[in-house]
Parts: sequence; C-alpha cells; structure tokens
Amino acid sequence: MANAVASRGIVFRNGSVFDGERFAPPGTAVLIEAGRIANVGTGLTPDGAEVVDLDGGTLLPGFIDSHAHPVFGGNQLRNCDLSDAETEAGYLKVIADYASGNPDKAWITGGGWGMPAFPGGIPSRHSLDAITRDRPVYLQNRDGHGAWVNTRALELAGIGRHTPDPADGRIERDEHGDAIGMLQEGAMQLVARLLPAATQDDLYQGLLTAQSYLLSLGITGWQDAIVGRMPGEDDAIAAYRRAAGNGALIANVVGAVVEPGSGHRAARGLLHLRERTERFRATSVKMMLGGVAENHTAAMLEPYLDHDGCHGDNSGLDFIDPDELPRFVTALDEHAPRLETPPHQVSRTGRRIPPRRTGAPARRTGASRTGVNCTGVSRTGVNCVIDIARAC
Repeated sequence: MANAVASRGIVFRNGSVFDGERFAPPGTAVLIEAGRIANVGTGLTPDGAEVVDLDGGTLLPGFIDSHAHPVFGGNQLRNCDLSDAETEAGYLKVIADYASGNPDKAWITGGGWGMPAFPGGIPSRHSLDAITRDRPVYLQNRDGHGAWVNTRALELAGIGRHTPDPADGRIERDEHGDAIGMLQEGAMQLVARLLPAATQDDLYQGLLTAQSYLLSLGITGWQDAIVGRMPGEDDAIAAYRRAAGNGALIANVVGAVVEPGSGHRAARGLLHLRERTERFRATSVKMMLGGVAENHTAAMLEPYLDHDGCHGDNSGLDFIDPDELPRFVTALDEHAPRLETPPHQVSRTGRRIPPRRTGAPARRTGASRTGVNCTGVSRTGVNCVIDIARAC
C-alpha cells in the first residue's frame, strides 16, 4: 500500500505555503512524487494522488540545525533525562525516581539540567549524595560543557583537595579547596573515563531517539558538531553509517569530525572519514579552541568578572596552543583539502592570533556549508566567514 501511495504522489492543499523566502499565492498546493517536490501551484489535481488537507495550516520547508549533538542527546533522553525540570528540587526528584526505577544500573548517567537553577550555576555533590547513597552519579548540563557528580564519583576518580585542574578544564571547589561536585570542560574526563562504555547499539538507538524528537519539531536536517573519536565522547560515525545504510536515517546530516590532534599524521588520519552517502556526509574538521562563556572557559582578551562582580585572573582556556593552530590548519589543507575547518570558538572576540603566527593557507576561501570556515589572515588574526543562520 505504501508503494502504491508513493507512486501516485501526495498533494498538500488548503493551507498557506511558505517556500523559505516568501508565501505563495492563496490556493497554492504542493505535489510530492517519489519523495521529491514535483510541482507547486494552484489547481493541482493529479489523478489518484493522496490528498493531505492542511486545514488552514502552514506548509514550510524543514528547519536545519547548524549545531547539534543528536547521538549524545538521544542517549541522554534514554537515561536520566532532566530536560523537563527547571529547579534543583525538580532535578532531584527526577534523579531519585530514575535511581529507584533502575536499581541494577551501576552508574546514574544522563543530563539536561540548567545552570540557572543553582547559585552561580554550580550544583553541589551533597544534594546528590542525599538521594543516591553509594551509587556514582554523572550528569552533564544542557550545553555539554560541564558535569554534576556526587561524592562517590569523585572518590572513584581519585579527585581530592590536592588534585590539580587539567589544562583544558576546571574542578569547582569550595572555600577549603574541596571539590564541590561540578566539573568543567576537560575536568569532566576525570570521571567520564570511568563510565560504562556505550555499545554500538546504544549509539544507534540514541540516534534514532534523537531523530524522532527532532523530526517532531520540524527539524529535518542538521550538522552533528562532533563525530569521530574524542576523549570522553563516543564516536557516532558508525551509528550514522548503520542508519544511512538500512534506511533508518531520514534526515539529511553533515558531520564535523572533531580535531584529534595536530600535525600531518592527524590530518592523514581523517581522510577515511571524508565520505558521502545519500543522508550522511562528513565534510569538516572541528577544532576545539576553547570552551563556553557561561562557565568562564571560553578564551577572552580580558579576564571574566567573578561572582562578586570584580575582575579576576581567569580569561578562559586555550584548548589548542595558538602556536600549534596554524600548523594543524596547514596540514589539513595539504592532506585533506576538501575538508573544511570550522573552529569551536564561543566568545565576543575570541583570542586573537597574530598574523605572524598563523600561516593559514590563503586559498581556503568561501563560506562553509557547515559552520565557520577559516579563509585566510587579516590584520587582527584569523579571518572567518560565517554562513547566515550558522554558528560554530
């Protein structure tokens, strides 16, 4: 029956039609044949076509999300999902219910909590301890740049008063120097490395769960802003390959392969990821230059204000040595010239990289299809072009 309907076509009528730029004239209908738009106009009455009555609603193209992490988000939805709560009390109730409903899980994992629910955006391990007892907890926040953990998780990771902050992260501490229970950026990996490994089926089901949710919102395509191998992150490429191969991937997806290192060896190692299927394409390399502003890890030219509104000595983190960045970009251009290089840089101006240190190939020009494309060198540093409605 489905094939018969597909061969006859589907016509959407009796509503407004928006083509992405303007509304079509009243009475416009849209005919779909073989999964593609075959005709747009008034008076469309193809014989045998299935008619969808819009009943005065609006038909418009699907939305495209330029920066998403669907596999990560889908797995969060399938575990302890905090996205529907808004307060600390609400989060703790969801966590307690999940813990009691999943007594066999060694770890309580998931996420989706928001920083505004906590003073200074920093939750405490003690509130988790009260409801989870001896089971370790690891819950990432909504932006994925920080994690809320309990005392048991800190103990298993060996994090104490004298544990140094990693170069690419921060352990939030109380006035005595003890870990509060909030880990920022690279500090998350001190605990994340202990989590039970996700199976390939976990990643696949996470992708399908996320796709179903995104399609329900009208999002029919996206850029997955991290594919490939990254410390503490599961590689989503196999899940995309599987879904694209068996027809389960309905959306159109481009992937940004996370930068795995620097130099010619890393660039050559990315060549096998330069693949294209009907629904999934790995088209760029993402370079994590810094964190995000809300947890004061995005690299800035001037220090952040502290919680009292005073100037401190923290101006953010450089995840990649600015002296190494031009060498890596040049290596990518030489060994993988068809892969774009969007940097993850969330700040007002970012850390300026003097032209004398860039050496970025000037021939990489034009706007990126998937985010920010470094196009050359300006007087103030690396010159990047941002596509309309895209951000890195």
